[in-house]
Amino acid sequence: MWTCVRSWLRTMLKPCFRNSLFFTASLLLIAATSGAARLDKNAREPLVITSNRMNAEKLGDKVTFTENVTLKKEGMTITSDVMIVHYNAGSKDIREVEAHGKVVVRKDGRVALANNALYSREGGTIVLTGDASIVENENKIGGEKITLFMADDRSIIEGRGKVMFYKDKSLESRKRK
Repeated sequence: MWTCVRSWLRTMLKPCFRNSLFFTASLLLIAATSGAARLDKNAREPLVITSNRMNAEKLGDKVTFTENVTLKKEGMTITSDVMIVHYNAGSKDIREVEAHGKVVVRKDGRVALANNALYSREGGTIVLTGDASIVENENKIGGEKITLFMADDRSIIEGRGKVMFYKDKSLESRKRK
């Protein structure tokens, strides 16, 4: 009887063992490809600036862009009249970007407006000053200084602020029913 059971188990377990090896190999392959895709996703996209005019000073320490300036990076767009890009002296990496005159920052359906902005690449922040405000849908919030934390998707409003919230039309229609 035991020999019969043993032979039956061997017969049944061989395909299962083969299938489990195939299954394990498939999981490892999927994990490796998803890891590679994640690495590509986390790779830093370039910062692209376009304008009608460009003036380089000190050959690499500072570049000024004027007339119809647009900066694009990872789903964010900043437009202004003038942008000044500051580089680190040794590595030539971008340290910060100043934007002046009619600054508009767009990201994920939100729009931030100001007279001036300072984008810090290392900190991932944008500091808006001069009639600064954020608009999302019909809601608007403003202050003397607004700091946008791009990675955390949050902001800090400093100085005398103003908030205008409008009721959500979908909530009003639910209350009437």
